[in-house]
Amino acid sequence: MKRVLIIAYYWPPSGGSGVQRWLNFTKYLPEKGWKPIVYTPENPDFEIQDDSLLQEVNPEVEVIKRPIWEPYKLHQLVFGKKQKKGNKAGLVESGKSGYWSNWIRGNLFVPDPKIFWRKPSVRFLSDYLKRNKIDAIISTGTPHSMHLIALSLKRKFPQIPWVADFRDPWTELDMLKSYHIHPLRMKKYRSYEKSVLKMADLCITTSKVWANDFERLGARKCIAITNGYDERDFEQEVKPYTQFVISHFGLLNHLRNPSSLWNALEALCAENQTFREKFELHLGGTISSENLAELKNFTHLKKAVKVFPYLSHKEVVKEYLKSSVLLLLLFNSESGKGNIPGKLFEYLAARRPILAFGPDKGDSAQIIEDKQAGSFFLYEKENVTEIKKAVWEAFQLHQNGEVLPARNGISMFSRRATTAALAEHLNSLT
Repeated sequence: MKRVLIIAYYWPPSGGSGVQRWLNFTKYLPEKGWKPIVYTPENPDFEIQDDSLLQEVNPEVEVIKRPIWEPYKLHQLVFGKKQKKGNKAGLVESGKSGYWSNWIRGNLFVPDPKIFWRKPSVRFLSDYLKRNKIDAIISTGTPHSMHLIALSLKRKFPQIPWVADFRDPWTELDMLKSYHIHPLRMKKYRSYEKSVLKMADLCITTSKVWANDFERLGARKCIAITNGYDERDFEQEVKPYTQFVISHFGLLNHLRNPSSLWNALEALCAENQTFREKFELHLGGTISSENLAELKNFTHLKKAVKVFPYLSHKEVVKEYLKSSVLLLLLFNSESGKGNIPGKLFEYLAARRPILAFGPDKGDSAQIIEDKQAGSFFLYEKENVTEIKKAVWEAFQLHQNGEVLPARNGISMFSRRATTAALAEHLNSLT
């Protein structure tokens, strides 16, 4: 069996979205003749944990953990308060202290606060590669410091094929604008990105749009291997809610705020007593205080909102199956056109109508249209009437007790199928 070294910051029991992609790749790679060796921090700085994910780790996976130092305690020393760990990945801080906190993050820690793990990791892994046969190396980011570790290893061991997996854009990520990065520091970001793209034997990302973007930025070759769904997650028997529930579990911030949807739901509640009595909006995950404050401004909608504490992935899937409509929120930006979150494929497998918001002509919009899976709207367009119509149609389905038929052609998004595609590309490099 061939051996692949995977450099990843997120690994069970992390509950972050990054863990899902590689947890499932490593689960099925042994079936394709590849033994995964995962290199990951021993003491990563996050609070979100999902111990149930440990049960899904393939016993054939070898895990190597090494200590990491991260500078988040400096935030408390400088600003006199503890930073919320669960918000690091998705939210930026507001206000005066938030400005300087974001500035420090973007200008002092390039490309991210995990950069201090680079040198000790390169020393350890260089010795490991001398003593152990490895047929390929994969780095997965964000955080992009994982790619810089692999870049240093590639320079030392050029004979070992290296695959760089990008779950998000790098220098064209919209969130970078919130870090107020100085032009000279931005050059450093671009220099790192260019070096990784040119040195990697193959780049992988989650959508065709982003694959084209990375090739434009200098990648020798970049292909799209989407996220997906694990068929076994949807074998459980779940009784749906009796209420008409629209749910979203994930990141909700200023870049993903469907104000026109809130207005449409408020109008439906005001116009129809039955809808008002039956409707609930379920939200979970990382939600900004600004978004929650906005929802409280609505007379009827605020009464329908139910905010969930952190749920395990298994519990989130159960919520999908219990819900009436699943809300998909993409980044409202140019790079958001390539954003295909893993939950989209789980939505397809859950057989629930999808209500999606994002930029025009994106990859997610195309999938929803091709699979006739729901309705897609633009954030900035005044489309309250169209949204009301889509929600009302879903409400009628719920009232009639109807369930959508199984969608054809989604097996290509199963985790086994996407892992097969990854293994095929690894074989071509070795």
